[in-house]
Amino acid sequence: MKEKEGELKMKSKKLRKALALILVAVLAVAAVGCGSKSSSDSKTKGTNSGNEATVAPTTAATATTEAVTLAPTAEPTVAVKTLKIGIGNAFKPMCYLDEDGNLQGYEYETLKKLDEILPQYEFTYEATEFKNILVGLDTKTYDIAVHHYGWNAERADKYLYANVGDYYGIGYNLRIAKGSNIVINSEDDLGGLKIAVGTSSNVAYLSETYNKNHPDNKINIVYDDGTTEQQLASLNNGVYDGIYGDPFGNSLTKAAYGDIFDVAGENLFYDPTIPNGTYFIFNYGDEQLRDDLDAALQQLLDNGWEKELSIKLLGADYTAILKK
Repeated sequence: MKEKEGELKMKSKKLRKALALILVAVLAVAAVGCGSKSSSDSKTKGTNSGNEATVAPTTAATATTEAVTLAPTAEPTVAVKTLKIGIGNAFKPMCYLDEDGNLQGYEYETLKKLDEILPQYEFTYEATEFKNILVGLDTKTYDIAVHHYGWNAERADKYLYANVGDYYGIGYNLRIAKGSNIVINSEDDLGGLKIAVGTSSNVAYLSETYNKNHPDNKINIVYDDGTTEQQLASLNNGVYDGIYGDPFGNSLTKAAYGDIFDVAGENLFYDPTIPNGTYFIFNYGDEQLRDDLDAALQQLLDNGWEKELSIKLLGADYTAILKK
């Protein structure tokens, strides 16, 4: 369905471009037609003065041919580059497939808007599992990776991050089973707890880094790429002591599954000295593409469009600190 929509959109762009060229050609012909009349008048005057040979070669037919030949060069053209975007298929409300298999979510809606305002690009999408997206970037299958990616130094060494984000975060909190006596005041209180994380997720990286720096108080990290529903079931069955969460995710998850967990701690792993937004990711070498999307996204932040989307889909404005 999405590929067909992309093909139709591309055809529409090409059709608009062709019509514009035809219009320029017609206008040019009309302009030359007016000029031909003047030439004819000059020719008559030349005949009376004995200079007919000087003006005779300029005819309406010749001028028309020249106009049609020159018209395309007078119309600025935009070379449209088709981009393939690897995006998550099960991370609600950021990027996911609905019951009909259609892409939905905050990041997807943002991308659609960016596509509208960037005439030089045509976006196509491949919805896939989180673990596949950066692999697709590695193999150049995708031009852009999208999955609510937080910033971390290890990932930044390998990939090109956007400079402008679409979401601002202030760290994580911990979802714990209802009635649990777990109290979290800082990262140190996570030591010894069995906590589920997604493989290769940003919070997994942050937990791993914490363990390297605190070998005597390690977090018991368990890698679990199951659905939110499956992880919550494991939490309430005592398989895990906790699952990381964030403000928008906690409220939306409770709205979807009920008040089946408590929230402990706040601002975990927050470091104000590093970027704390979420960003689109590119390959090094695609700096122009990165810069183009940065500029367009900054427009959406400045004019309030992204704020309205955040309030609508995430329940609050998570863009304010991202504005320049």
